[in-house]
Amino acid sequence: MTARVGIWRLLALLAGLGVGPGIWALSTQLGQILPYAECGASIRPSTFLGAAGVLMALASAWMSWRAAAGLRGQEALRFTGQLSALMGLLVAFALLLQTAATLVISACER
Repeated sequence: MTARVGIWRLLALLAGLGVGPGIWALSTQLGQILPYAECGASIRPSTFLGAAGVLMALASAWMSWRAAAGLRGQEALRFTGQLSALMGLLVAFALLLQTAATLVISACER
């Protein structure tokens, strides 16, 4: 007999699937808007926002992994949490590459 999963654990299981792509979409949209404000400026807020996005995607992947690790006897939910964690890692890698691009290419060139 399987135990019921609480709403908080279910949200933690799905964090990598929801939070990571949401941050990636926000980062992509900010990448279209911020170069106009950054051109000629001495600071690059897109680099800091990109680094924060990477950390949030990694945190959502970790939440999903930890929530999946606590499940015993519920393989379908455990697989969902592990898949969610891997998705969070994939999105964090994509965000890391986008953030690295902000360091290489100036805002006026974008």
